[in-house]
Amino acid sequence: MRSDTLISISNLTPQMPEHYMLSALMRLWREKGLQVECNDIYSEHADVCILHHDKTRLNPSELANAPEGVAVLNGNVLDISKTHISVLQTTEADDWNGPVIVKTDLNHFGCPEDGEVERAGLISSFCTKVRSRLSHRSWKLARQLPPGLYPVLEGKDDVPGWVWKDERLIVERFLPERTEDGLYGVRGWIFFGDREYAYRNLATDPLVKVATTERHEFFSDIPENLRALRDEMKFDYGKFDYVEHDGKAFLLDANKTPSFGHSDPAESPRVRMLSEGIEAYL
Repeated sequence: MRSDTLISISNLTPQMPEHYMLSALMRLWREKGLQVECNDIYSEHADVCILHHDKTRLNPSELANAPEGVAVLNGNVLDISKTHISVLQTTEADDWNGPVIVKTDLNHFGCPEDGEVERAGLISSFCTKVRSRLSHRSWKLARQLPPGLYPVLEGKDDVPGWVWKDERLIVERFLPERTEDGLYGVRGWIFFGDREYAYRNLATDPLVKVATTERHEFFSDIPENLRALRDEMKFDYGKFDYVEHDGKAFLLDANKTPSFGHSDPAESPRVRMLSEGIEAYL
């Protein structure tokens, strides 16, 4: 590995926010003597490029061009919407009679896209705030999901009619993992090239929130159907959230710009191991 090797990252902003995992990986690469640049376009001297745009859908005609012959990691991951990746989506017409969950089609509750719309002045911030407050009391009346929450319902009969007609929303079968002591589980698989690790968070809340997490565990076995999905979606780097039932994995979310809740993930030995994945592309 040459000391003048340059990793060029195309991000939506010139500075990489620290909560992204890629921010920690950038620091670790620099510790190893690699050069790393972050901008909206790729450097013409790049040895490898990384596409890091925190948006659900990307228009290829609007993306920066990489130098000829240089690999662009995640350059083919252009759509991570629920309707594109969901294996649990249900409709009014199918015969599923168990619990369901209502989600936004866009990733992370559609927050990145909503922020762009508000900054562009395309919607009234006043109206948005009013509906947001109302949704805390009755999201069905507000005709809007509560901020940061996906409602879990006992069955499809409890889903309001307007939800089925709203293309911004998706209804999925709700299949949480359960432990003997009554906790809910969600698994995560984080990978970069040929480096990876997996874990399971266990919480008292059905949505497995950080605030209600009781414990977590790490493991190394990754279901083969998830590996096949990664190949099919052409992910070089990212995080898959999933659950397992009867030995089969069900993908819940595919994230190409994973982030961390704690302050310095670069100190984690697993993240340090993950940083070595760049070597396969240099």
